[in-house]
Amino acid sequence: MQIFTPEEKERLPVHVAIIMDGNGRWARSHGKPRLFGHRNGVENVRSVVNTAREVGVPFMTLYAFSQENQNRPMDEKSGLMRLLEEFLKRELKTMQKDGIRLRAIGDLDGLPRFAKKIVEDSIEKTKDNDQWNLTLALNYGSRQEILQAVKACSQNQNQNHENLEWDDFAQYLETKDLPDPDLIIRTSGEFRLSNFLLVQAAYAEIFVSPLHWPDFGRKAFLDALRDFTKRERRYGKTSEQLTSF
Repeated sequence: MQIFTPEEKERLPVHVAIIMDGNGRWARSHGKPRLFGHRNGVENVRSVVNTAREVGVPFMTLYAFSQENQNRPMDEKSGLMRLLEEFLKRELKTMQKDGIRLRAIGDLDGLPRFAKKIVEDSIEKTKDNDQWNLTLALNYGSRQEILQAVKACSQNQNQNHENLEWDDFAQYLETKDLPDPDLIIRTSGEFRLSNFLLVQAAYAEIFVSPLHWPDFGRKAFLDALRDFTKRERRYGKTSEQLTSF
């Protein structure tokens, strides 16, 4: 069964970034504790990742844990880190078999030691994989990333600061090895970026789904991709300018 037409396939995004929101609200709607929602959210990651790989979207970034999430109750944070550990232990063999390279952005030093170790080990073991790309944003904040990039750039004596171009500065960002996201998906009906890839998302299309993340499965993801293929990306130009080429 053909999922996308050839024309739609040509217009699919290269890099999809997802703000996985609504696990807690989903759990509450089912009369369960928040960690129940997070566990079901982790299970949904596999469905969306497999769908992205199937249709040919080569890069995906998942906002798994923000720096602001450090303000959550200790038992919830601890549970989230254990879920992360469980996910990576379970999926490492699959990532190796399918050639998936894992990356992480964010301050890993702010994670518990066991979580930091398994993230770093998984990154090291998959670093030579080149079939697909998964990035986890962990203890990540875009403003903090930008500040660190500005400091690093200013301290580089070999950098021409007077004629600094965006492509030069982008090399100081944690995403320097990734294309900018073409599509940012946010679930649970919230219309904000929440300190996620603020500069990288300068020209990204944004899709907001009312579904909570555990319910945002294969069909919802395909619907978001199909919506993207219908959009006109102008990058500051007019429609007439685009059609004149």
